Amino acid sequence: MRSARDYTDIIGGLLLIAGGTWFMLYSTGYSIGSLRRMGPGYFPMVIGGLVLLFGILVLLPGLFRAGQLPRPEWRPFLTISASILCFALIVERFGLIPATVALTLAAAVADNQSRILPTVILAAALSAVAVGVFTQGLGIPIPAIRWSY
Repeated sequence: MRSARDYTDIIGGLLLIAGGTWFMLYSTGYSIGSLRRMGPGYFPMVIGGLVLLFGILVLLPGLFRAGQLPRPEWRPFLTISASILCFALIVERFGLIPATVALTLAAAVADNQSRILPTVILAAALSAVAVGVFTQGLGIPIPAIRWSY
């Protein structure tokens, strides 16, 4: 069903504006500093401002363009949310690798056309990258695999 406005872009722009505004307001609790001597609130302020600007740039054309009314797809939304919940519940008890594998497998259910072999390869690659980046690179004390709790 066509409408006089592109509500997909309007909703997307409003969400970007809300997110950018939240970051900008959150950063005011920290010292902003200056460009030469940046404080801890400088980066969130700048990123929030850029996200807010992009939200406006997405919103404005949507107000003057016809488009389709958005139809929410609940399966991808629910499965991605469930995959994040799986990761949160598994990472502390079983480790980073099982949590990443569970996240990837649960998120793959969101796509009707996902195949098992590419998903398993992706899960293995993401697990290796996660261990490399978080435990080795950043030194975050998350065990790769925890056998007993």
